[in-house]
Amino acid sequence: MQGPIYTFKLRDDSSGVVDDIGVALTDNASAYRYARAVARELMRCREIQTRYWDLEVYRDGEGPLFDILFATVDPTLDHLRRELRSLVEKVSGKKRALRDMMHAAHLTLRESQSLVARSRGRPHLISENGEITIRDFRPGA
Repeated sequence: MQGPIYTFKLRDDSSGVVDDIGVALTDNASAYRYARAVARELMRCREIQTRYWDLEVYRDGEGPLFDILFATVDPTLDHLRRELRSLVEKVSGKKRALRDMMHAAHLTLRESQSLVARSRGRPHLISENGEITIRDFRPGA
């Protein structure tokens, strides 16, 4: 008998990468260890550029169980005092939040431009990088 299926979503510099296949793991603790290992592998040799990346973990299609901010598993920070490491992690978390807000603003701007163009009968962007530009858009409707 196989365990539950865990999937992952990487929140990086782009719109992210979603794992649709997943991996069977025994429990949440093993999923946490697995996600930490994945995060460390993804950031290897580019820790400074990826500290604010985040890996969300899902179980059997449910909402996110937990997420791992890469700064929290960055081995290049192990030499720092606890207070300094905590500060780097906090700044990385704030940078992640800022990047998320910037991405959301970009999506809103793109959607607004498409809605205005559509209302004026002009050509408009329906999708970009596989993402629908108008959130409630239904082709053929």
